[in-house]
Amino acid sequence: MSTRLKQLLDNAIITGNMDLVRQVKTIAEQSKDVTTILEEELDIQKLYIASTITSFVEIAIKLGLPKDVAQGAKKKFYIKIARCSNQIELEHYNFEIVEELIEAMNEYSMSRYSPIIKRAIEYIHNNKFKFIYAKDVANAIHVNRSYLSEKFTMETGQTITVYIHKVKMDYAIQLMESNFYKFNEIAELLGYTNYAYFCKVFKKLYSETPNNYMKHHNQQIYRK
Repeated sequence: MSTRLKQLLDNAIITGNMDLVRQVKTIAEQSKDVTTILEEELDIQKLYIASTITSFVEIAIKLGLPKDVAQGAKKKFYIKIARCSNQIELEHYNFEIVEELIEAMNEYSMSRYSPIIKRAIEYIHNNKFKFIYAKDVANAIHVNRSYLSEKFTMETGQTITVYIHKVKMDYAIQLMESNFYKFNEIAELLGYTNYAYFCKVFKKLYSETPNNYMKHHNQQIYRK
């Protein structure tokens, strides 16, 4: 991929412009530079794609995306790259990771928040394997609980409790998609000792149980 196209994708992450990603994708399909890359051995292509993905993730982190979210996306795409057996799949990964990072930035970027809320968010992400309450977050960053709760809701549009559960459930989905853990094991890993409560929280956020969510996810993969 030419430096110009790489810069355009960098700019798409910086501006959060999903339309720009689609424009670059169209340009890339006709690019001689991309054709040259795709004529290389598959292992060389994988190294190239992995390198650009690392670059995109670093940009997203600098723009305020929590490290665990960015690194989680990177890990997922590294696994995709490692398992890839053909050029057609591989050539789309640059665009997929940019789109995923933009979506994550829109949801989780801390750049628009005050220092106190940034600290609260960082603590939540860094402690997603514990069952924490709003008071735990307030104590950890040394602020009044009521003040933090009010300020958190005002700046993010959601309560601390909802945000804590959302971070945990987003990570739960990553773990479910890995197929390495059973659902109840994931619940325990994220601090939910009561599996029924884990399912209740998941359904409240995603409107379906973990089991149904994964059935639909697997059906979509099969259709692709």
